[in-house]
Amino acid sequence: MSNRITATAMQLAWDSETQSRKGYVRPRSDDPYHSYRWTRLSRRWRAEHPVCAECLKSGRYVAAEVVDHIVPWPVCGDFFDEKNLQSLCGPCNIAKGNRDKKLIQEWHRNNPQSK
Repeated sequence: MSNRITATAMQLAWDSETQSRKGYVRPRSDDPYHSYRWTRLSRRWRAEHPVCAECLKSGRYVAAEVVDHIVPWPVCGDFFDEKNLQSLCGPCNIAKGNRDKKLIQEWHRNNPQSK
């Protein structure tokens, strides 16, 4: 059995308003995450930085799964700025994402023109 995703399955996942993975359902991520440019950049970044940056601070070597914006991109403004990227494992990415939501909400409150 092949683990390859068909073009039809990928199209349905990307066109959907929500995404589901192992029973976890969340809203579709922002459009830049679905661009060819981001896919290429994030693959290269993970190849060059294969260890989770947060775990590494604690002396643990955990394989990175995602590329994260250190300063959330709605706040920093440049989605593709490589100086603002880090590799994270899944659990660290979720924890940071929850912290980032609060930061983004606060930033929007202080910058109403940004919406």
